[in-house]
Amino acid sequence: MKHKASKPIFSYKQLSGRLFLLLMLLSLLLSPALLSASSRGQLKEQQLKQLRQQIKKLKSDLKQQQHDKSQLAHEIQSSEQRIADTAGKLFVTKQTIHTLNQQLDELNVRLRQHQQELLTQQQLLAGQLQASYSIGRQEYIKLLLNQQNPATISRIMTYYDYFNTARSQQIEEVNQLLNSITEDQQSISLTRQTLTEKQQSLEYQKRQLEEKQAQRNTLINHLDQDIASKDKQLNHLLNDKKRLSALINKLKKALDDIPSLPTEKPFKKQRGKLYWPARGKVRKLFNHWRSVGDVKWQGNIIRVREGTPIHAISHGRIAYSDWLRGYGLIVIIDHGDGYMSLYAHNQALLKEVGDWVENNEIIATVGSSGGLKQAGLYFEIRHNGKPDNPARWCKKRRS
Repeated sequence: MKHKASKPIFSYKQLSGRLFLLLMLLSLLLSPALLSASSRGQLKEQQLKQLRQQIKKLKSDLKQQQHDKSQLAHEIQSSEQRIADTAGKLFVTKQTIHTLNQQLDELNVRLRQHQQELLTQQQLLAGQLQASYSIGRQEYIKLLLNQQNPATISRIMTYYDYFNTARSQQIEEVNQLLNSITEDQQSISLTRQTLTEKQQSLEYQKRQLEEKQAQRNTLINHLDQDIASKDKQLNHLLNDKKRLSALINKLKKALDDIPSLPTEKPFKKQRGKLYWPARGKVRKLFNHWRSVGDVKWQGNIIRVREGTPIHAISHGRIAYSDWLRGYGLIVIIDHGDGYMSLYAHNQALLKEVGDWVENNEIIATVGSSGGLKQAGLYFEIRHNGKPDNPARWCKKRRS
């Protein structure tokens, strides 16, 4: 007896349709729009970790490329990195001292206010005690015996209660003010002690920095003697230029895989509206010939005192923050859509790779790293790796 083949519950076409719907639903559930806040946070952390791993590999490649048999070049790099570490601590200490001084000013203002309030309350209390003494000669029992009208007696007793209550409140306010003044004085004393310690630390850090800078200047003088010929100088400039271009192109490729955060002000719409990154005299050297060979400037130099804060010109993400041959301690910010800003020859780096920075945020301090004899900020703006004239973007000077 032949058995009839059982009919499938779903046809192949029906199964395909259901599988397609299931996949569509799954893709919707995993879409960025429907991700939970915690999932988005984990995604950002993964992206940041991925970025830092890529930059770490890039730094490793650069170190291989920058390997130089010259012990002198290696010593200069180590010296400038030690200076950066000390200068960074010095900057943080200065900021702390500034904050402590502000706190001290606020505490002194509050102390004076509390002392003035105390004087007022003491005067009011003295008046009340004088009035209490005058009334006190007629005790409750005398008031009761001397007044015939019960309504008058009740009214006087009510006034007396009000008076005593007000006096008690006045005494309580005086006590609270005395406690506040004591707390203010203790806070002022503690803040002054911390301030003294920070100032001592500041002086020590300054001495350390001066010693390290003197050692570094000696090394720079030796390097200048080593590359005194025009041919060697030109060779160094060309290699530095190629090295920077290669770094920026590799950074762009690494950043292309990391989605950027949306911003209300795309960088390309800020042309001509930006502030220069540091307060100082701008030498507009872009596209001018350099003193050696067939090489042009790709950015501008801002002459300014060493240690001056450097500000991000716009919102972005730190793409690179390290030492680079020819440019010293350098920061590169990715502003999205292929735009980057570059800040070189710094004294200290205050941000790390992957950090988001806002317009005007301090990212570094001005220095002379990378072989400069005079402090100054070398500043570039690039689009898709190609240098653009910074003077077309930055029109405003910092006051």
